Amino acid sequence: MQAFGYVKKSTAKFDIPAPSRRKKARVLLAACGGAVGAVNGLFGAGGGMLAVPVLTFAAGLNEKKAHATAIAVILPLCAIGTAVYAAGGGWEGSVLLPTAAGVFAGGVAGAALLKKLSAPVINFLFYGLMLLAGLKMML
Repeated sequence: MQAFGYVKKSTAKFDIPAPSRRKKARVLLAACGGAVGAVNGLFGAGGGMLAVPVLTFAAGLNEKKAHATAIAVILPLCAIGTAVYAAGGGWEGSVLLPTAAGVFAGGVAGAALLKKLSAPVINFLFYGLMLLAGLKMML
């Protein structure tokens, strides 16, 4: 059984959640999305780190779909953040192109790896990175 009562590969009438339950699921995901957006806007990054667990636990997505969906969600959010920061002169243009080239290449490589790696490996790498980032911030 997945989150919010959705059941995989079943079409039985009693397995379909009531409209009120679907509405609650959407409200929860929208609220979590607001938190993801606030973190990304406040810190300039990190929203994807929150989006993956939200999509995994609250939406019931598997690891690969959660990572891919998080990227799709974060892309427009980053574009909006870029516009807001640019309007306020909040970024340095001289490093933009070389950094963007590296990010683009890394993004392509990472997306290719996501297709090939198993879910346990992806989880280990993702949560290991989160743990290291948290420890670095604390120290």
